[in-house]
Amino acid sequence: MTARKLTFADKLLPTCRANSDQYAGPPETYVEALYQMVVEASGIADPMAELDLETSERFTIEEMASNPVALRFLQMLIWMTGATHILEIGAFIGVSTIYLARALPPGGKVVSIEKFDEFAAICRANFARNGVADRIDLRIGDAFDIVPKLPRDELFGLVFIDGNKERYRDYVEMTEPLLAPGGVVVIDDVFFHGDAVNRPPRSEKGQGARAVAEAAARANNYRRLLLPLNNGMLLMMKERSPASPATARS
Repeated sequence: MTARKLTFADKLLPTCRANSDQYAGPPETYVEALYQMVVEASGIADPMAELDLETSERFTIEEMASNPVALRFLQMLIWMTGATHILEIGAFIGVSTIYLARALPPGGKVVSIEKFDEFAAICRANFARNGVADRIDLRIGDAFDIVPKLPRDELFGLVFIDGNKERYRDYVEMTEPLLAPGGVVVIDDVFFHGDAVNRPPRSEKGQGARAVAEAAARANNYRRLLLPLNNGMLLMMKERSPASPATARS
């Protein structure tokens, strides 16, 4: 019997058999062991242990906030690109906002948009409790009302989108004029629990997540990479232009 030829898909994830067949422990413990190795090697602490946080009674941090590995990834992007001006759409209780603000160089600012008053109030408390309130400009309301009113002469070096999945593609199109040449858009939860991989997706959120991935495939003015990190993170770096405004901040 001829063995099946190994494919690149067989080696996409660390949990694929081709990448985990040397693990000696029970298979059901591999992901936890892998996670512990990642956070230890990366120096990543649990947000609940590292931060002083007021939480929501409706949702846990584990349910709604970005994974600690993804938070470190966002910080790495800031450190590597030197971004000083960041836009965040969807803050929840401000965990990701705090990590973005902590990675900023002196004088940097995060403009964070949270639609719901309930979560925005918790955000404000958490920003103050963790000493980053002076680096965050929290806007409360719908991003589609707020973003068009932002100044056009201060471009963003990083845009982090974690709002309504149904509108992901609209968020990218709306923020494109505000993204500096060479700036990066990061879109979270693009796999949407596997539904976006379905053809067609079964939910409106899955359809919205798939739509932004399909739009990225056609976006030749961006360099892009859809990473199988957590629930799927799409990176899109805007091509640099020799005619970029001299006043642009990144």
